[in-house]
Amino acid sequence: MAVELDRSRETLAVKAINKKLSYSVKEVALDVHAFLTYDGDAVRFVTAQPGQEGASKLTIQLGSITDQQVRATAKVAEPGAPRESLGELDVDEKTKSKLRKIGVSSVDDLKDLEARKVDLKEATGTDIDYSSLARKIGQSRRAKAAPSIDGVSLSQTDGEPCLLVEGRNLGVDPTFPPVAVVNDHLVEVLSSGPGHVALRLDPDHPLREDNEVVVTFDPYAVVKVNVRA
Repeated sequence: MAVELDRSRETLAVKAINKKLSYSVKEVALDVHAFLTYDGDAVRFVTAQPGQEGASKLTIQLGSITDQQVRATAKVAEPGAPRESLGELDVDEKTKSKLRKIGVSSVDDLKDLEARKVDLKEATGTDIDYSSLARKIGQSRRAKAAPSIDGVSLSQTDGEPCLLVEGRNLGVDPTFPPVAVVNDHLVEVLSSGPGHVALRLDPDHPLREDNEVVVTFDPYAVVKVNVRA
């Protein structure tokens, strides 16, 4: 119930950006007769029908809440700021469910917990930690912007012969310089960017008729192409 109430609060906070909230909920009390089942992860309620016996009685009491309280307690992303949902990550549903139960619904929420040095293993009761989640986040982000090779050609850079690999989403991580291998020999990367990678050709290992070029753009993107000279 706490998870669903958190979702409702965040939904109302987002809605308030476009449409001003003009309500307040006063004290509400509900008596519900239902049959409860628990599958080890979630509790499900089936409302008792008239005349059915053996149902449990649930008394639900909600306190007062106003639109100001919703705005003050809900986290809303800044306009134009990207917000990666937890559902977009390559994480199993069981782990996602446990993270949602502790209030984590986005990558930003995970960053906040890491900054506060919260022990995820203890909080969720799983083996997942920040390093494994960071790896999955990186894989998920790279999958959305996977490298694409448009062409490979011979060129020159500063008077030296080089192999120019052109495409999209190539060298996109400024903290990770690409690594390239041509015909099983490591070659120097002269320059790189989102649209190109220039590889210095080693005079001691000239190109053959058929050449295998392998470029590691970052830990989550490795491309192999065959080039005919």
